[in-house]
Amino acid sequence: MGRVLPLLVLFLLPALAQSAFAPLKDHPLRKQAEAYLLAAQKGLEAQASPLALNVQGNYARLSYTCTPEALCQSLPEDGKALTLALVLNPFPFGDGADALERARIALRRAELAYRRTLTALQAQAVAAHGRYQEALLGVRIAEKGVELARLALEAAQKRQANPQELREAELSLREAENRLEEARRGLALAQKAAEGLVDPKAPLPEIPPPQGKTPLSLEEARLNLAEARIGEGAALRNLLPTLQGSLNLYPSGNETLSLSLTSRDLKPTLAYTRQDPARQPTVIPNAGQYETKEELRLTLSLTLSPGLFAAYEASQAQVKAAQEALRAAEEQAALEGDTLEHNLKTAQSALALAEARYAAAQKALEEARTRQALGLESLLGVKRAELNLLQAELARLQAQNNHRNALMELYRFYGEILKEVAQ
Repeated sequence: MGRVLPLLVLFLLPALAQSAFAPLKDHPLRKQAEAYLLAAQKGLEAQASPLALNVQGNYARLSYTCTPEALCQSLPEDGKALTLALVLNPFPFGDGADALERARIALRRAELAYRRTLTALQAQAVAAHGRYQEALLGVRIAEKGVELARLALEAAQKRQANPQELREAELSLREAENRLEEARRGLALAQKAAEGLVDPKAPLPEIPPPQGKTPLSLEEARLNLAEARIGEGAALRNLLPTLQGSLNLYPSGNETLSLSLTSRDLKPTLAYTRQDPARQPTVIPNAGQYETKEELRLTLSLTLSPGLFAAYEASQAQVKAAQEALRAAEEQAALEGDTLEHNLKTAQSALALAEARYAAAQKALEEARTRQALGLESLLGVKRAELNLLQAELARLQAQNNHRNALMELYRFYGEILKEVAQ
C-alpha cells in the first residue's frame, strides 16, 4: 500500500494540472469560435458536394384569339410542366473551383480565428492565475507585517519607550493593518478576475517553449493573397467567351430528356421534363407535318464592356496589394518574433536572479534562527528575516509569472494552443 499511494499520486498529477484550465471549456468566446469553425466546415462540405437535385414546376394560364371563335373551345386553358434536374460535380473547374477554394480559405480563416481566440484566452488565464498567486502571497506578507508591527509595539511598551516612539509604533501597526485589508481586497478582486478563465487554486501545468512555426499574421496574409488571386482568375474568365452546349431528346410529345454543359464550370446537368399539354407536330401547309426527336444546340457568348476590363485591372491591383502586404507581414513578423524572444530571455535572466535572491533570503533566515538559538538574535530580528524571505518569494513569483507571460506571448504570436487547453 505504501508503494501504491505514490504511484496513484503520480498518475493523478496530469489531471490535476489540466483542471486549472477547465473553465476555458465553457468560455463564450471559445464557443463562438467553435460555432464559426463548424459553419466554415459545413460551407466547405456544401461546395464539395458531388451532386445536387433540382425540382421545378411551371404553371401557365392560356388565353387565345381564334378565327373562327369556335376553335378556342378545343384549345387547352392552361399548361403545366414538372422538371427534375440532376447537377453533377465530377471535378472542380472554373467558377466551381473558385467557390470551392474560397470555402477552403474561409475554413482556414475560421481555424486561424479559433487559434487566435484560444491563445488569447490561455494567455489571459495564465496571467490571471499569476495575479491571484501574487495577491495570495501579498496577504501573507501583509499578515507578517502586522505581526512584526505588533511585536515592535509590544517591545516598545516593555522597554517603556517615550510617548513619541509609542505613537509611531501604534501608527506603524495601523498602517500594517490597512495594508492587510488592501491585500485581502486585492485577493478577492484577483479571484473574481480569474472566474471563467482559470481555477486559481489549481496548479498550472508545465509550459514548454512553443514550437515556433509560422506566425498567425503571416498565415493570414498568405490567405489574403490566395483569395486575391482567385478574384483575378475570375475577372479574367469574365473576359473570355462562354460556350454552352445542350442535347435534348423528345421521346414523346409530353417528355423531354436533356443534357447541358457550360464552359464556366463544366458541371453536366441531366434533366427530365414532363409537360401537359403535349407538344404538337409542326404543320407545313400543303406539305404535311413533322416532329423534332433530337436537338443539339451550341451557344457561344462574349460580353465586352469597359467595366469588365476595369474589374480585371482592379483584381490585378488587389493581387499586387496582397503581395506587398505579405512582404510587410514577413518583415513585421520577423521583427516581432525577435522582440518576443528578447523579452523571453530577459524574463529568464530576471527569474534566475530572483531565484538567487530567494536562496539568499532563505540562508539569512536560517542564520537568524541559529543566532536566536544562541541568544544572539531577538525574536523581532527573526520575524524581520521571515518577512524578507516572503518578500523575496513574492519577487520570485513575479519573475516566474513574467516568464510565463513572455512564453504565452510567443504562443499567441504563433497561434499555438496548449494541449491542456485544446482538450
